Amino acid sequence: MNSYAPNDRPFVLLAALDLADTESGGYALDQALRIATRIPGCQMHVLHVGEKSPEQETLDLLRHYVTEKAEALPGFSLTGIGVHVRKGEPAHIIAELGAEIGADLVVVGTHRVPQFRTVIKGHTSERVNTESACPVLVAGPRPKPQPSHVIVIDGPCPDCLTTRQSSAGRKWWCARHAEHHAVLKHRLYAYETELPFGQHDSEISATGVD
Repeated sequence: MNSYAPNDRPFVLLAALDLADTESGGYALDQALRIATRIPGCQMHVLHVGEKSPEQETLDLLRHYVTEKAEALPGFSLTGIGVHVRKGEPAHIIAELGAEIGADLVVVGTHRVPQFRTVIKGHTSERVNTESACPVLVAGPRPKPQPSHVIVIDGPCPDCLTTRQSSAGRKWWCARHAEHHAVLKHRLYAYETELPFGQHDSEISATGVD
């Protein structure tokens, strides 16, 4: 919190992103929006720093991007967001705007996993942290999707299907699977032509029932 600011002033949050790198910037914006919605009366600003002089087209694109992100966030409740497009060295411009608006927190994105032993020289988020007068939150990298835990069951063996059809159900496994001792150990199968159960019409063999 800036020491010169009155205690009753609103919390000011700045989210900095690169429209050409929405993978990291978009994730940072998502996190910034979530933080802002949890702070009553929070004032939020979003900044894009480009290599060219600011154009209305870029500002409109940023406005549209921020609007889509905000609308997709459950429980979004901010009354307004300031949107900025500026040209210059990203770290310096981010720190400069942060000071200009009296930011209490700056949120930036990164692809890199934070390291405690070393500082990544030249990386924008690290330089923002050095130049900024307020805390800097590095949001990222975006978590990778976790592998599905859904159990996928393999389809039937074509040779086993042929064996079942040609034997009218008297045999369940093809020759290859019938020799698979691990399968035979856990599964049994018997075929009957008469009820009540009497003499088996087939050898006891592996089945699909545990």
